[in-house]
Amino acid sequence: MRIVVVFLTLLLFNCLPTKKDKSLNQVLLISFDGFRADYLSKTDTPNFDRLAKSGVLGEGLIPIYPSKTFPNYYAIATGLYPENNGFIANRMYDEKLDLTFSMGDREQVENPDWWLGEPIWNTVEKAGKNAGTMFWVGSEAAVQNMRPTFWKSYDGRMPNEDRIDSVLAWMTLGTEKEIDFGTLYFSFVDSQGHRFGTESEQVLQAIKDADELVNYLMTKLKEKDLLDNTNIIIVSDHGMMNVSKERLVVLDDYINTEYIDIIEGSPSLMMNVQEGKLEEVYTSLKDNETYFKVYKKEEIPERYHIKNNSRTPELLLVADLGYTINTRSFIEQRGSYPSGGAHGFDNIEEEMWALFVASGPSFKNGFTMKPFENIHLYELMAHLLNIQSAGTDGSLEVFTEMLK
Repeated sequence: MRIVVVFLTLLLFNCLPTKKDKSLNQVLLISFDGFRADYLSKTDTPNFDRLAKSGVLGEGLIPIYPSKTFPNYYAIATGLYPENNGFIANRMYDEKLDLTFSMGDREQVENPDWWLGEPIWNTVEKAGKNAGTMFWVGSEAAVQNMRPTFWKSYDGRMPNEDRIDSVLAWMTLGTEKEIDFGTLYFSFVDSQGHRFGTESEQVLQAIKDADELVNYLMTKLKEKDLLDNTNIIIVSDHGMMNVSKERLVVLDDYINTEYIDIIEGSPSLMMNVQEGKLEEVYTSLKDNETYFKVYKKEEIPERYHIKNNSRTPELLLVADLGYTINTRSFIEQRGSYPSGGAHGFDNIEEEMWALFVASGPSFKNGFTMKPFENIHLYELMAHLLNIQSAGTDGSLEVFTEMLK
């Protein structure tokens, strides 16, 4: 009888959740969409300031080109430039797939054929650790036929505090499913920047709201005894620049717009041209290259890292900072267009640079980091998690000075 009792006790013990090894620090990646690098100087941000004082503040996180949402979030996740991870724009056409990708198309967002490279959450899972993603671009698709241990389909209605609570719950499960790497995403700073412009009271309030969320996060991390063992990285995908009707390039003034198929919109306008009309359209645009630059695909500057991908269309028009390029019909159908703020401009422009703040046991205190490209962040996260990189366009050497 005693043997049976012992056997049953052992069986029950083995069925209980096993607590995860806490010998290594966890990593939490957080993004405030559209949070420009200089926004912290626009108003009081005591919680961001406190975090930076205990860690690292970046002078600017340089986005990849185009400085738009999906390309940049996936570049951060994979450590790859767009021509290598496939995300050359928010909207794309793939001839081999014969499909068009757009951010609002749920079927394509979840279609793994679009997503090339290896996102950091896959690297985490392959290393025998766990990842949990809250709305990060790319995490809703089964890239490499894999998914994070925890992930969520995007729901903009989910309260911001609930997002934090969910990820911190994943970090404190006390079982083998407890995550080592988590992500959080918030969109409201970007939304207010688009609607009202960078100097608006609404953007100032959004910055303050983001600061309050940082306070909520840090308070909850402390309550859950996570603060001393979590490396926190706060970023954004891009900055923001004001646009207006006074700075317009109307395509109809230079070309017959019936000849073109616009794939991606201003200010990084990508288009294909009706067969036999490419030289005519290109020459006319080139002859009137004011407030924008036009490139055939093969002429696109190497530093943009979008030329060598089959998804890149025949022509790229890059608007000067603050300018908008579009057709007359598009403009006339939208009475207030363009207004507020926009992004997608040349990533060399400081107005496109994004937020970077990091704090935790692996970071120096009160260190100011010079501007760097966001494709290096994958290597930083792999290092902090003590996992093998999948191989990227980035380098860990960028961060040598800021790490303990």
